[in-house]
Amino acid sequence: MPHNRYQIFSQEDSYYQLVQSCCFWQEALTFASLQQAQSKKNVYIFDASANSNTEDVFQVDAMGNPISNGHLSNALYQTVKLTPTAMLSLMGVVEALDCDNAVMVVMPLVQAYDGVKGLCGEEQITASLESEILASPFSRLYHEENDIALMVYCDDRLIATAVFSRYIEDHRFPIHHGELCYELSLHTVYVDPAFRQMGIAKSLANTIVNIARKDMKHLHLCLLEANIRLMPWFSALALTPGGEAICGFLSEEFVDMNDDVVEELMDDGWAISYQEPMIFVESMV
Repeated sequence: MPHNRYQIFSQEDSYYQLVQSCCFWQEALTFASLQQAQSKKNVYIFDASANSNTEDVFQVDAMGNPISNGHLSNALYQTVKLTPTAMLSLMGVVEALDCDNAVMVVMPLVQAYDGVKGLCGEEQITASLESEILASPFSRLYHEENDIALMVYCDDRLIATAVFSRYIEDHRFPIHHGELCYELSLHTVYVDPAFRQMGIAKSLANTIVNIARKDMKHLHLCLLEANIRLMPWFSALALTPGGEAICGFLSEEFVDMNDDVVEELMDDGWAISYQEPMIFVESMV
């Protein structure tokens, strides 16, 4: 069913349900109109063959008319993007390290994966990346800006890493009207035993928060112009006592960072309503 060009989604309370797929536009529009009339729920048509020059998502209104809701519906959405990984180091997000000859590098995970796997094991990384709280209702193409690895080298030897992901809720399928979620999801923090108790893990955690700060301030400024609120989320799974401590530290820092960003924007004259961050931290210890 999903292989047809047009896919019809019905919005449930907190997710989207694929209810039908069709080969032809008129067939899809007719089915979506009937679905909307019968269920009284929001119904969307997704064009799986759309390109950057054609609209890809339409919401069907109460009269059965398709309303553009995709990437071409508002020029604003072209600016709602994560801070490029290549720009992060130039923006001063990396925290200083109290370790001689040590340097921290920000990299896309796709480039750092082999090094991370060699340091802390493939199983731990793979398991942590399998969960994603904000899932799209359909398969999205992988984007390397989502997943980041912080790599700490000492004399060209990899001694520590932190792997995390950041997501923006798909604006074409919002769960709540007038709101988009930004999620920071921690996957792992690992420091070579010979280099522990030197503040490296804390520097990694602070760098993660600094990156989220850059993302969130940019996203707030973009979305405020369209009267859309940004809802911040932080998620993590602690597997060890040390991981539990890092998750707790990051949770507190994420909340404080959100407060600072909102206060800065208010001081600059922006009319912004405070959104309390959603924190989802689970401990397996």
